[in-house]
Amino acid sequence: MSDRHMSSIFPECDKLKQIYDKCFTDFFQKFITPNYRHQYAVNPCDRLHQVYRECVEESLATKRPFEIDLNEIRKDYLNSEEDKLKDQQE
Repeated sequence: MSDRHMSSIFPECDKLKQIYDKCFTDFFQKFITPNYRHQYAVNPCDRLHQVYRECVEESLATKRPFEIDLNEIRKDYLNSEEDKLKDQQE
């Protein structure tokens, strides 16, 4: 696989994204092979994704490109009635 990658929207998060992308690509290539022993509860890249996500969220909150307000997005989309119904069903 090539070393090409899509850059992060924030240059200060790009290295974190590259590390996460590599982890996920390596994991996914193993995951799709027929002999891979699936461990459904384990995501080997979860912590890397969290660190990258925190970087992006912090940059979104401080730099506010395009006047993005994370709290409004969370309220309007992530805490919608549909999401609340899903939570009740689980």
